[in-house]
Amino acid sequence: MRYCPFCGAEVDEDSLYCLNCGKKLPEKPIKGVTAWETPPTEPYPPAEPAQPVTYRPLYQPRPYHPGMKAPMGERCIALIIDDVINYFCCFYNFIKDGIREGQSIGKGLMGMRVVDFQTGMPATIGQSFIRNCCPGCLDGCCCYLVALMDQDGRRIGDQAAGTVVILDQ
Repeated sequence: MRYCPFCGAEVDEDSLYCLNCGKKLPEKPIKGVTAWETPPTEPYPPAEPAQPVTYRPLYQPRPYHPGMKAPMGERCIALIIDDVINYFCCFYNFIKDGIREGQSIGKGLMGMRVVDFQTGMPATIGQSFIRNCCPGCLDGCCCYLVALMDQDGRRIGDQAAGTVVILDQ
């Protein structure tokens, strides 16, 4: 077991991000901070005076589990909202899930988010491009039939991009 050098929380040996503070863990200990195996006596870098938060904090990644799967009906409503927006801005369709921390406008309104299946981090613009280009080559209905049959609700584009649509809780 090792500890996050930023907040002191315990993290798994193979973790890339701290599940407590959400920061990317460095590959090796930071200069001036105690070894990974011992909890830091105080957060690094030193805590700054707290300022009031006037915005929604960044999405905190968490490991995927099947209870997080977004319902198909709400995914379809989000798709319709995004298609209306795409009518006015053609390129939006390709990057929509990589902006706003994994939330297209439709998914944000429906309380869903696209995250990396392995890390739980919000989808990148590259993953959004892959997941939304892939179905363009195939019949759209076929992709969603695959999502209905997949235990994690991942359509063909999600499987190609390594993503999953979850409820934003």
